[in-house]
Amino acid sequence: MISSLKNLMSPYVLRTTYFACFHVHLRYGLNLWGSDRESIRIFRLQKKVIRKIRKAGQHASCRNLFKDLNVFPLPCLYISEVVCCVKSDKEKVKYNEVHDHCTCQKSDLHIQFCRTTLFKNSSANVVIKLYNKLPNTIKRLQKI
Repeated sequence: MISSLKNLMSPYVLRTTYFACFHVHLRYGLNLWGSDRESIRIFRLQKKVIRKIRKAGQHASCRNLFKDLNVFPLPCLYISEVVCCVKSDKEKVKYNEVHDHCTCQKSDLHIQFCRTTLFKNSSANVVIKLYNKLPNTIKRLQKI
């Protein structure tokens, strides 16, 4: 669709078409499937669409293209989606309550103990690890 419209429309209209037709499907259920290995195929497809919107070559770097169009790449979308999810459900998750001392990790969320690699790589633990890597200034924000 974008390929057929790229010669007829401006990049602004193509960007709007991207958000209407592609981005909506990209974000649907992203926090469930975003950490899957196969998501790289969808990321490649997203880069292909972005290159077509900007009329860039097949092997052109997409980093600046994403910035120019103000579009988040799929990994950034996934991180923002799961961090917002944790932030909204913060009451359900335990903080590090090992002791009462004020330490750097006091605002971190508690990762559940697990023996298997499957559970270590589960979305619940990945989400908490991503949240714990955020700076404390972002963690203290009321709304993201």
